[in-house]
Amino acid sequence: MIFIDANILLEVILKRVRAKACEQLLINDKNKAISTLTLDLVMYFVERDKLEWEPVKIFLESFSWLPVTDSDAQWAFTNFKGDDFEDALQVACAIREGCSRFATLDGPLSKKYTENIAIDLIR
Repeated sequence: MIFIDANILLEVILKRVRAKACEQLLINDKNKAISTLTLDLVMYFVERDKLEWEPVKIFLESFSWLPVTDSDAQWAFTNFKGDDFEDALQVACAIREGCSRFATLDGPLSKKYTENIAIDLIR
């Protein structure tokens, strides 16, 4: 299973510059997951930008939703590598749930946690 970072979903939903590359990744990988932390973040942007709810709901339901647990928070506190605690939480969730890869648009994240999980940097 591949864990999809929130920035990839936001790229697609908000139709940003790298949306096409992100859509291609999502089409090619059928077994994909996001965390409930990602759900919250995406919904913040949906509400902020007053996006149509139903297409976003259908899109989000195409992913497995993984919980973020207190053990993830403990792993993140122990392994946090500065600048973005949320990254550490997402990586912890992916590792605990047995994801084989972590896909992101975040260059710094892609370098921080490579000893913990295979990271695909989408360009």
